[in-house]
Amino acid sequence: MSAGVDSRVGALVGACERDLGDAAEWITPRGYPDGLALCIIDAIYSTGARHVTVENIFERYGIYRAAQGGDIAEDGAPELLGTFHELGDASEWANTIGNRRPTSSTPGAPLKAQAVKDAASRLVDLGIPTAADLREVADSDALDAVKKSWLTVPGQRSGVTWAYVLMLAGVSGVKVDRSIVRYVARILDVSVDEVAVATASELIRDVAQVKGWDPEYTEQAIWRFASKRPVRQPAVPVAAD
Repeated sequence: MSAGVDSRVGALVGACERDLGDAAEWITPRGYPDGLALCIIDAIYSTGARHVTVENIFERYGIYRAAQGGDIAEDGAPELLGTFHELGDASEWANTIGNRRPTSSTPGAPLKAQAVKDAASRLVDLGIPTAADLREVADSDALDAVKKSWLTVPGQRSGVTWAYVLMLAGVSGVKVDRSIVRYVARILDVSVDEVAVATASELIRDVAQVKGWDPEYTEQAIWRFASKRPVRQPAVPVAAD
Protein backbone atom coordinates (compact mmCIF):
# COMPACT_ATOMS: atom_id res chain seq x y z
CA MET A 1 0.00 0.00 0.00
CA SER A 2 1.23 3.49 -0.79
CA ALA A 3 2.88 5.22 2.12
CA GLY A 4 0.99 7.98 3.82
CA VAL A 5 -2.43 7.27 2.35
CA ASP A 6 -3.88 4.88 4.96
CA SER A 7 -6.59 7.29 6.08
CA ARG A 8 -7.60 8.06 2.51
CA VAL A 9 -7.67 4.41 1.55
CA GLY A 10 -9.71 3.64 4.66
CA ALA A 11 -12.27 6.27 3.73
CA LEU A 12 -12.48 4.93 0.18
CA VAL A 13 -12.78 1.33 1.37
CA GLY A 14 -15.78 2.26 3.48
CA ALA A 15 -17.37 4.21 0.64
CA CYS A 16 -16.82 1.40 -1.85
CA GLU A 17 -18.28 -1.19 0.51
CA ARG A 18 -21.36 1.00 0.84
CA ASP A 19 -21.74 2.07 -2.78
CA LEU A 20 -20.53 -0.98 -4.69
CA GLY A 21 -21.69 -3.89 -2.55
CA ASP A 22 -20.53 -7.48 -3.02
CA ALA A 23 -17.84 -7.71 -5.71
CA ALA A 24 -19.22 -11.09 -6.76
CA GLU A 25 -22.37 -9.32 -7.96
CA TRP A 26 -20.66 -6.58 -9.98
CA ILE A 27 -21.46 -6.13 -13.63
CA THR A 28 -18.21 -6.60 -15.55
CA PRO A 29 -18.17 -5.50 -19.20
CA ARG A 30 -17.79 -8.54 -21.41
CA GLY A 31 -16.41 -6.43 -24.22
CA TYR A 32 -16.32 -7.07 -27.94
CA PRO A 33 -12.63 -7.37 -28.87
CA ASP A 34 -13.40 -8.10 -32.53
CA GLY A 35 -16.67 -6.18 -32.89
CA LEU A 36 -16.31 -2.39 -32.92
CA ALA A 37 -19.88 -2.11 -34.22
CA LEU A 38 -21.19 -3.72 -31.04
CA CYS A 39 -18.94 -1.48 -28.92
CA ILE A 40 -20.46 1.61 -30.55
CA ILE A 41 -24.05 0.43 -30.23
CA ASP A 42 -23.64 -0.70 -26.62
CA ALA A 43 -21.85 2.48 -25.52
CA ILE A 44 -24.47 4.80 -26.97
CA TYR A 45 -27.68 2.85 -26.40
CA SER A 46 -26.95 1.62 -22.86
CA THR A 47 -26.81 5.15 -21.44
CA GLY A 48 -29.95 5.78 -19.41
CA ALA A 49 -31.41 2.39 -20.33
CA ARG A 50 -31.46 -1.19 -19.05
CA HIS A 51 -29.01 -3.46 -20.81
CA VAL A 52 -31.86 -5.61 -22.10
CA THR A 53 -32.50 -2.72 -24.49
CA VAL A 54 -29.05 -3.24 -25.98
CA GLU A 55 -29.53 -7.01 -26.11
CA ASN A 56 -32.72 -6.54 -28.12
CA ILE A 57 -30.92 -4.27 -30.58
CA PHE A 58 -28.09 -6.79 -30.88
CA GLU A 59 -30.63 -9.50 -31.68
CA ARG A 60 -32.24 -7.46 -34.46
CA TYR A 61 -28.85 -6.34 -35.76
CA GLY A 62 -27.64 -9.94 -35.74
CA ILE A 63 -30.66 -11.15 -37.70
CA TYR A 64 -30.21 -8.37 -40.24
CA ARG A 65 -26.51 -9.04 -40.73
CA ALA A 66 -26.92 -12.82 -40.79
CA ALA A 67 -29.29 -12.42 -43.72
CA GLN A 68 -26.41 -10.66 -45.48
CA GLY A 69 -23.93 -13.36 -44.54
CA GLY A 70 -22.32 -11.14 -41.91
CA ASP A 71 -21.23 -11.81 -38.33
CA ILE A 72 -21.87 -9.02 -35.82
CA ALA A 73 -19.13 -10.35 -33.53
CA GLU A 74 -16.66 -9.31 -36.24
CA ASP A 75 -18.41 -6.23 -37.64
CA GLY A 76 -16.39 -3.05 -37.59
CA ALA A 77 -17.49 0.53 -38.08
CA PRO A 78 -17.71 0.21 -41.91
CA GLU A 79 -20.10 -2.74 -41.69
CA LEU A 80 -22.25 -0.89 -39.16
CA LEU A 81 -22.25 2.22 -41.31
CA GLY A 82 -23.20 0.09 -44.31
CA THR A 83 -26.46 -0.95 -42.65
CA PHE A 84 -27.47 2.70 -42.36
CA HIS A 85 -26.77 3.27 -46.05
CA GLU A 86 -28.75 0.16 -47.01
CA LEU A 87 -31.76 1.11 -44.89
CA GLY A 88 -31.73 4.72 -46.07
CA ASP A 89 -31.16 6.84 -42.96
CA ALA A 90 -30.92 6.82 -39.18
CA SER A 91 -34.69 7.01 -38.77
CA GLU A 92 -35.25 3.84 -40.77
CA TRP A 93 -32.35 2.13 -38.98
CA ALA A 94 -34.03 3.01 -35.69
CA ASN A 95 -37.29 1.48 -36.91
CA THR A 96 -35.69 -1.71 -38.23
CA ILE A 97 -32.78 -2.40 -35.87
CA GLY A 98 -32.51 0.13 -33.07
CA ASN A 99 -35.26 2.09 -31.38
CA ARG A 100 -36.45 5.65 -31.38
CA ARG A 101 -34.87 6.75 -28.12
CA PRO A 102 -33.45 10.29 -28.39
CA THR A 103 -29.96 11.28 -27.34
CA SER A 104 -31.38 13.58 -24.66
CA SER A 105 -34.64 14.88 -23.22
CA THR A 106 -34.24 18.16 -25.12
CA PRO A 107 -37.15 18.64 -27.54
CA GLY A 108 -36.07 17.70 -31.04
CA ALA A 109 -32.91 15.91 -29.88
CA PRO A 110 -31.45 13.56 -32.51
CA LEU A 111 -32.13 9.86 -32.20
CA LYS A 112 -29.53 7.61 -30.62
CA ALA A 113 -29.52 5.85 -33.99
CA GLN A 114 -28.17 9.07 -35.51
CA ALA A 115 -25.47 9.16 -32.83
CA VAL A 116 -24.49 5.57 -33.66
CA LYS A 117 -24.24 6.46 -37.35
CA ASP A 118 -22.23 9.62 -36.67
CA ALA A 119 -19.84 7.81 -34.30
CA ALA A 120 -19.22 5.03 -36.82
CA SER A 121 -18.69 7.59 -39.57
CA ARG A 122 -16.15 9.56 -37.52
CA LEU A 123 -14.15 6.44 -36.70
CA VAL A 124 -14.10 5.38 -40.35
CA ASP A 125 -13.01 8.86 -41.41
CA LEU A 126 -10.18 8.72 -38.87
CA GLY A 127 -8.96 5.38 -40.19
CA ILE A 128 -10.27 3.31 -37.27
CA PRO A 129 -12.51 0.63 -38.79
CA THR A 130 -12.00 -2.09 -36.16
CA ALA A 131 -11.65 -2.55 -32.41
CA ALA A 132 -8.06 -3.66 -32.99
CA ASP A 133 -7.38 -0.35 -34.71
CA LEU A 134 -8.87 1.51 -31.75
CA ARG A 135 -6.63 -0.40 -29.35
CA GLU A 136 -3.63 0.40 -31.53
CA VAL A 137 -4.36 4.12 -31.71
CA ALA A 138 -4.91 4.14 -27.93
CA ASP A 139 -1.18 3.64 -27.55
CA SER A 140 -0.41 6.83 -29.46
CA ASP A 141 -0.98 10.56 -29.13
CA ALA A 142 -3.63 10.29 -31.87
CA LEU A 143 -6.18 9.09 -29.30
CA ASP A 144 -6.86 12.68 -28.21
CA ALA A 145 -8.02 13.60 -31.71
CA VAL A 146 -10.30 10.56 -31.82
CA LYS A 147 -11.79 11.50 -28.46
CA LYS A 148 -12.44 15.07 -29.58
CA SER A 149 -14.22 13.78 -32.67
CA TRP A 150 -16.34 11.34 -30.63
CA LEU A 151 -17.39 14.09 -28.21
CA THR A 152 -18.88 16.05 -31.12
CA VAL A 153 -21.39 13.25 -31.78
CA PRO A 154 -24.88 14.32 -30.65
CA GLY A 155 -25.44 13.59 -26.96
CA GLN A 156 -21.91 12.30 -26.29
CA ARG A 157 -20.23 15.48 -25.01
CA SER A 158 -19.99 14.28 -21.40
CA GLY A 159 -17.42 11.65 -22.31
CA VAL A 160 -19.25 8.83 -20.54
CA THR A 161 -19.82 6.85 -23.74
CA TRP A 162 -16.27 7.54 -24.89
CA ALA A 163 -14.86 5.89 -21.77
CA TYR A 164 -17.31 3.03 -22.21
CA VAL A 165 -16.55 2.37 -25.90
CA LEU A 166 -12.85 2.16 -25.05
CA MET A 167 -13.58 -0.23 -22.22
CA LEU A 168 -15.74 -2.44 -24.44
CA ALA A 169 -13.08 -2.48 -27.15
CA GLY A 170 -10.49 -3.71 -24.65
CA VAL A 171 -8.44 -0.56 -24.24
CA SER A 172 -6.80 -0.82 -20.83
CA GLY A 173 -6.22 2.00 -18.38
CA VAL A 174 -9.18 4.16 -19.43
CA LYS A 175 -11.51 3.81 -16.47
CA VAL A 176 -10.13 6.64 -14.33
CA ASP A 177 -11.87 9.59 -15.95
CA ARG A 178 -13.28 12.75 -14.42
CA SER A 179 -16.28 10.95 -12.94
CA ILE A 180 -13.99 8.70 -10.88
CA VAL A 181 -11.80 11.62 -9.86
CA ARG A 182 -14.92 13.46 -8.69
CA TYR A 183 -15.99 10.38 -6.71
CA VAL A 184 -12.61 10.12 -4.98
CA ALA A 185 -12.57 13.86 -4.25
CA ARG A 186 -16.08 13.73 -2.78
CA ILE A 187 -15.25 10.81 -0.49
CA LEU A 188 -12.02 12.47 0.66
CA ASP A 189 -13.82 15.81 1.05
CA VAL A 190 -11.35 17.71 -1.10
CA SER A 191 -11.68 19.69 -4.31
CA VAL A 192 -11.44 17.88 -7.62
CA ASP A 193 -8.37 19.95 -8.45
CA GLU A 194 -6.55 18.33 -5.53
CA VAL A 195 -6.92 14.81 -6.96
CA ALA A 196 -4.76 13.93 -9.94
CA VAL A 197 -5.84 11.06 -12.19
CA ALA A 198 -2.71 9.10 -11.27
CA THR A 199 -3.45 9.63 -7.56
CA ALA A 200 -7.05 8.44 -7.95
CA SER A 201 -5.88 5.34 -9.81
CA GLU A 202 -3.26 4.55 -7.14
CA LEU A 203 -5.77 4.97 -4.33
CA ILE A 204 -8.32 2.74 -6.04
CA ARG A 205 -5.71 0.05 -6.53
CA ASP A 206 -4.85 0.29 -2.84
CA VAL A 207 -8.54 -0.19 -2.07
CA ALA A 208 -8.59 -3.27 -4.30
CA GLN A 209 -5.55 -4.66 -2.50
CA VAL A 210 -7.16 -4.16 0.91
CA LYS A 211 -10.39 -5.84 -0.20
CA GLY A 212 -8.84 -8.56 -2.33
CA TRP A 213 -10.69 -7.24 -5.38
CA ASP A 214 -9.50 -7.22 -8.96
CA PRO A 215 -8.08 -3.70 -9.57
CA GLU A 216 -9.50 -3.40 -13.09
CA TYR A 217 -12.97 -4.50 -11.97
CA THR A 218 -12.80 -2.15 -8.98
CA GLU A 219 -12.15 0.81 -11.28
CA GLN A 220 -14.97 -0.33 -13.56
CA ALA A 221 -17.41 -0.66 -10.66
CA ILE A 222 -16.57 2.80 -9.33
CA TRP A 223 -16.86 4.19 -12.85
CA ARG A 224 -20.31 2.63 -13.24
CA PHE A 225 -21.45 4.03 -9.89
CA ALA A 226 -20.00 7.46 -10.56
CA SER A 227 -21.59 7.63 -14.01
CA LYS A 228 -24.96 6.52 -12.60
CA ARG A 229 -24.94 3.09 -14.25
CA PRO A 230 -26.05 -0.10 -12.47
CA VAL A 231 -23.16 -1.62 -10.53
CA ARG A 232 -24.59 -5.02 -9.60
CA GLN A 233 -26.32 -7.73 -11.59
CA PRO A 234 -30.10 -7.72 -11.06
CA ALA A 235 -31.35 -10.28 -8.58
CA VAL A 236 -32.69 -13.48 -10.12
CA PRO A 237 -36.17 -14.31 -8.78
CA VAL A 238 -36.30 -17.57 -6.86
CA ALA A 239 -38.89 -19.94 -8.30
CA ALA A 240 -41.59 -21.06 -5.91
CA ASP A 241 -41.66 -24.73 -4.93
